[in-house]
Amino acid sequence: MELYIEKEFLDNFYLEFDESSASSSQKIVATILKEYAEVECFIDCEIESLEQLDFLKSENSFFKAICDKSKSPLAVKSIKDHFFEKSKCEQTLIFTQNNKDWFNEAERKGALCFSYENYQQRIENIIKQCHFKIDLSEGFQGWEQTLQNIQELMPLNKIIINDAYLLDKPEFYESNVYPLIKAISKNKKTTKLFYTDILNKKLTFNIGLIYNLLKEKYPTSEIKIMHNNVDNLNSHDRLLYSNHYIIDCAIGFNFNQQLTSNSQIIIETIFEKYTYNRLRNHLRKMDNHFQNLKVDKRINAYYPN
Repeated sequence: MELYIEKEFLDNFYLEFDESSASSSQKIVATILKEYAEVECFIDCEIESLEQLDFLKSENSFFKAICDKSKSPLAVKSIKDHFFEKSKCEQTLIFTQNNKDWFNEAERKGALCFSYENYQQRIENIIKQCHFKIDLSEGFQGWEQTLQNIQELMPLNKIIINDAYLLDKPEFYESNVYPLIKAISKNKKTTKLFYTDILNKKLTFNIGLIYNLLKEKYPTSEIKIMHNNVDNLNSHDRLLYSNHYIIDCAIGFNFNQQLTSNSQIIIETIFEKYTYNRLRNHLRKMDNHFQNLKVDKRINAYYPN
């Protein structure tokens, strides 16, 4: 995770935070600052000496917590300039004291932006509308109806779907694959990675035709289809990963929506520590797998290569 935070936000958060009366949103931010692992932090203040660093630690326990669990925050002159010039925006949270006129542009890039004025309400909305379960024995209303709020609340720039059978039946793309992607992403340049078992199968049409169908639908997106036997990770479960959340669909994303099922769909975001760690662990293993595929001698390790 990348965490951009204004010192004014951090200081005000520290002064206001009271464990005994903190809101659920305040507790979530406190947990991110104190407990989340592998966080690269950027702050808009000068840190030019160890003495200055020690002073900043002494006056704000959250600043100290950030330093204690990882390397010290990187001082930047401008959060805006550093973000737009340097950030890969793979998983980025931005906290500032006031709303910024560049927040919309940052969210189009894939970041989640909060001001001190709105962070509690916004995180509360995310928890309320983007953490839920669907019992498929009660039927299914379709991806666009089910995920109608997630697109506005959770920006993204990458979609990774792990589902061995997702691309097996192109005749169902219009009822499942396409509506699913449309429901969560309005960014036409969103990268789309499909981890499937299709590269091992003998189909009546070749992988190039399947790729061309997807590329025709998403002409401005980077698209890759990859072998889903991820190294050191049994990748049986059907999961969709974005920058900030996971969707579990045990029955598979290309299921028959007209039939009820004993399965369920679960959506959770990184504002739950368990999901943050799960997403972090899975994506690291899948990225390592893809890097290995680049040098893999197997035929059809990924497409296009």
